[in-house]
Amino acid sequence: MNLTPIPLLLQAVLALMAALSAVFDLRFRKIPNWLTISGLAIGLAGGNLRHALLGMGFALAVYLPLYSLRAVGAGDLKLMAAIGAIAGPGNWLFIFAASAVLGGIFALGLVVWHGKLRATLGNVGVILMSLLRLRAPHSVNPQIDVGNPLALRLPHGIPIAVAVLLFLLLQR
Repeated sequence: MNLTPIPLLLQAVLALMAALSAVFDLRFRKIPNWLTISGLAIGLAGGNLRHALLGMGFALAVYLPLYSLRAVGAGDLKLMAAIGAIAGPGNWLFIFAASAVLGGIFALGLVVWHGKLRATLGNVGVILMSLLRLRAPHSVNPQIDVGNPLALRLPHGIPIAVAVLLFLLLQR
């Protein structure tokens, strides 16, 4: 995958936004609007508008369905849209793929640590069967809803931030 270089100032904004998002998500389980909206505005104003809109569009195309299925929160959706606007479409795809792999690894560690592997595998079955039947998985099992306070949840801002850091390291 060819990564497109982005200006140093946008790299700094991306690094700061990703780091702050991880901290807020870990500490408060929320990513603040002021952070994601600022990142989105800088991405749209900071360079090639077409490139920024495509990156944001890719993020929305992937994350809106996940948000509607209650698999990710609104903060995750807005964060990835802002990252797409700053990084552009090809770079966003790299960051998304890296965050998905990292998120899977982190989630596996989380469920094993909490002794929830069997329950999680059962939930994966519920998700797959629900989607095959064109039903929202959270309507079958409320624990699958990312908004459920009793559910075991991974702060998605952390694997996203690590993926952004990896992308930025590859910019060097």
